[in-house]
Amino acid sequence: MAASPDQDDPDISGGTREISVNITPFASAPTPFSLRLVQGPGSPRTFLLAREEVILGRSSEADIQVDSTELSRKHLALRREHGQYTVFDLGSRNGVYLNGVKIHSAVLHEGDNLQLGSVVLVFHEGRG
Repeated sequence: MAASPDQDDPDISGGTREISVNITPFASAPTPFSLRLVQGPGSPRTFLLAREEVILGRSSEADIQVDSTELSRKHLALRREHGQYTVFDLGSRNGVYLNGVKIHSAVLHEGDNLQLGSVVLVFHEGRG
């Protein structure tokens, strides 16, 4: 019977050999909380949520300004508490709808849709 080619290789004889492998842990970069304007004036656009409280409306005094007559000057507030954001309707004329349900306040989760008239925003949770 002919010898296997591996039996002639001194590095492989015996069936095993030791090799050295460097493993670099995968570390994803932290991502901030954000709102993505997917429908309405100025879409598509992403707004980073870097503050403890963010006001959204059509006023130039709002932290996030969306130029739509369907929005109140100060339409809603987003407040970060205990690592999550809660949305609050600030007495807006057309209301705040979260995933199709009219709300006064609610905790936001990844992928939630906020609708303000014909303006639609998608909430994205931060990581890291």
